[in-house]
Parts: sequence; C-alpha cells; structure tokens
Amino acid sequence: MKRMWKRAVLTAAAISLISGAPAVSARADGDSSGLAGFSFLFDQYLMSESEEESGEESSTTLFSTDVSIPENVAIANVVDSCNIRAGAGTNYDIIGIFPKNAYAVVLDVTESGWAHIKSGSVTGYIKTDYLFLGDEGYAKACELAHLTATVTAGTVNVRTEPSTESDDTIIMEVTRGEQLEVVEDAILNKNDEKAQLWVKVIVDSTDMTETDEDSYGYISSQFVNVGYDWKTAVKIDPISASVSAIRRKVISEAKKYIGLKYVWGGTSLTKGADCSGFCLAIYRACGISTKKLPRTSYDMAASSVGKTVSLANAKPGDLVFYGDTRGNVNHVGIYIGNNQVIHESGRKDGCKISRVNYRTILKIKNFIDYIY
Repeated sequence: MKRMWKRAVLTAAAISLISGAPAVSARADGDSSGLAGFSFLFDQYLMSESEEESGEESSTTLFSTDVSIPENVAIANVVDSCNIRAGAGTNYDIIGIFPKNAYAVVLDVTESGWAHIKSGSVTGYIKTDYLFLGDEGYAKACELAHLTATVTAGTVNVRTEPSTESDDTIIMEVTRGEQLEVVEDAILNKNDEKAQLWVKVIVDSTDMTETDEDSYGYISSQFVNVGYDWKTAVKIDPISASVSAIRRKVISEAKKYIGLKYVWGGTSLTKGADCSGFCLAIYRACGISTKKLPRTSYDMAASSVGKTVSLANAKPGDLVFYGDTRGNVNHVGIYIGNNQVIHESGRKDGCKISRVNYRTILKIKNFIDYIY
C-alpha cells in the first residue's frame, strides 16, 4: 500500500508528552491505552489528511528535539578502538575500550598529554593523540549525534509493523535500559484503532536475514524515552581467576575485535563477520575446533553437541542464543562474565558488548568443555 509521510516540529511540551513514558515491570508493547492529551494532534492530522482515499494506510512523524553538547566534548580519533586506563600512563590497568566515534567529556588534561575522561559508565585516561578535542571534537559530536530510544519498561516487544493487530509481527523482545537507534522518531498509524505512537528503530542483524543492510522494527513510544545520544566507552570487568585458561583466552581474544564490522555470511576477524561467524572465528583463533559446530545460530542452538546451561551456571566463553517470541533462535553472542555478552550486533555498531539480557535469552550452551 502507499504510505504517506509528514513531519512537524513540536513544542517542548509536546516532546515531553511523547517521550515521557511510564515505567512498568511487566511485558508491554503499546497494547494498553494511553496518549491522553495527544488526541488534539491526532485530530489535526486526520483533518489534514481528510482528502485521502478511505481505508488507505497512512503514517506521520511528529517528534523533533534539539541536541545539547558540552564544550569539553571529545570524540575517539581511532581506526577501531583504543584503551582507557585507570591512570595517566600505559603501566596502569585497562579499564575500558573506547570505540571509533565514541563520545566522552574531558574532565582534565595532564601535562604529559593524557586526558582524564568520562564516557558512559567509564572514567579513566586516554592519550590526547587518540581524541578529537576542542572545536574539532564539538563539530564531530554534532555530526555523530543520533536519536536513540531507551527502553523504560521491563520487557518490550519490537514488531515488523507499527500495529498490535497480530503477535506474528513480534520479532524480538528488548529489556529495560536497552538503546536502539531511531530511524523514524514518532510514527502514527491511522489504521491503529488505539492511535498508538510508534518509533522505527534499527534492530540486530541475524543469521536468518540474507543481507548486511540494516534491519528495522517498531516499538511503542509509550515504553521508550527518545533523545540524542552517542556511542560511549565499554567497561572492561576483570575475569575471575577461577575461570579456566582457555575460557580466559576466548574472552581476551573476543574483546580485541570490538567495532569489527558486521558482514552477513562472514567469518573473518579482519574483513567482518555475522553473529555466528564471529563466535566460530573466535573459537578457532583460540585453538578450539569447530568441526562439530553448525554454521548458523539456529542450528547451533538445536545441535546435540554441547550442554544447555542456565544463566546462573554460565561460564565465560559459553554461547548465548536469542530469538523471537515463538522460540526461533536468530542471534548469538559469547558470554564474557559479569552479565555481559560480546556479539556482532549489526551494520551500525558491528561487534560490541551488551548486557546479557538486553534481549530475551532463549538458550545458553556450553560447547567448550565438549569440543576443546
């Protein structure tokens, strides 16, 4: 069907109305009634589109906001990533990874050329050689700012269409705190009886999609806060001394490739990989045979090789499988301990670290103890 679009800039009050979603602990995806006070905008929209043919599908975007950037901003000036250290010197421990184009606020600069920075949950030191600073940093921050939807509910459905008419449109569940890049920032579907606002977002690329292009989904704006954001540092937590040497090697090797680009069907740690290809490539790089492992995440999860374990019993190096609400696995990452997973997330970010439950976990499997 033909889809028509309009864009309007709203006042601060309207922005607050759209993005100020209530937090809930149960699963949600916009099925509950809401948008009180939004009816006047909806009515205006219907009036403006009254000349459209009856029954024709139509949507509009209604959200806009400004971005605020501090003067002491810094942006990563690196090919892939650089280390954040606990002190101003290479003799200090690595406490974080600062990916290409990541954002930080500079707290101070030492005489030896180290910047004391804060980025996300990481506060530490980076050589100023690896940063865009001053006017250049500010310009880069403006260029890289992107609208982000941060999930405020416990578990929220992401759908293929901006409608709750069928559960068949659910492609994944995301949890509180997960951030998704916004493509269309407030979509109103006239044919949605409850007149919900939907946000179009970029979602994980999967083994089931024969493309390395972006994949998209829709999430109810009731359960997200929308605002400008940037990529930030990744905190590096120490691995417990009780973890076996081979598992420590897997985690150390995987972290070397934060920012590696996503390539559907790829298994290369230089040219790029998809989610399952990345897991296989890391295992091989550590001397673990993958001859008994299937190629895709779906087949890995279904394989008789290895043992299924609970999150409480998961060890660094185990594989974590995600999928849709019907139980179909379509994504996989490597558990690195401390409730984190490293995975090839998609074309936008490539390889990154996420909370292990950033999506609903379908299965966790221990392969290492059975194939190494």
